Amino acid sequence: MIIAVVPARSGSKGFPNKNIAKINGVSLIELAVNVGLKSKLISDVFISTDSKEYEDIGVDSGAKSLGLRPSFLATDTSKTIDVVIDMLKAPAMSNVSHVVLLQTTSPIRNGEMIDCCINKAIETSSSVVTVSKIEDPHPAKIKKICDGHLVSYLDDGNSELPRQQLPEAYELTGSVYVSSVKNILEEKSFFSKNTVPYLCDEFVNIDNKRDFDFLQFLISNKLVTLDS
Repeated sequence: MIIAVVPARSGSKGFPNKNIAKINGVSLIELAVNVGLKSKLISDVFISTDSKEYEDIGVDSGAKSLGLRPSFLATDTSKTIDVVIDMLKAPAMSNVSHVVLLQTTSPIRNGEMIDCCINKAIETSSSVVTVSKIEDPHPAKIKKICDGHLVSYLDDGNSELPRQQLPEAYELTGSVYVSSVKNILEEKSFFSKNTVPYLCDEFVNIDNKRDFDFLQFLISNKLVTLDS
């Protein structure tokens, strides 16, 4: 059995209640649950939250719940992987082979994309994560400040090289993570030793209100669409 988990902790400080911010009248929690239900390979979608309000929104959208998170998994420093590992201890999870993580904050995805990632994970016996190519700034050109001086962030960084001479770089989109239960429990990570990328053209990862406003701009100008 393959399940999806939608993590939605309350108490965001940078963008309060971002998990229930609405795009065209649909909250980010609802979008995540809805797209998980559109997958042909996912059996059940679970909402994981410390908020009764969030839980109700998820359940009303068609998700299941194992109950609210324990307090030690609802802090600013709590890791999503620890939340998933705790969920997998439940008797209802005994037949689960793979977990799909659908973060509310990266909503540009659809059921077909999710199923492609799942099939890749099964075919390769590896974890699969969505990524997007970084055009600019390239990691080799990023700087940091040490003792008041500007230095390359990477040991082999070189801001003088033309972009065409630099190796391709990719960033995680946060849209879809797929991993086997075996890997999650052994590695305590959604990444396996040979993680396979799934390349996305567009993504928005919502960390703050500006990111959310940018997503609304893209949608209103028909530059991206959401599977709602």
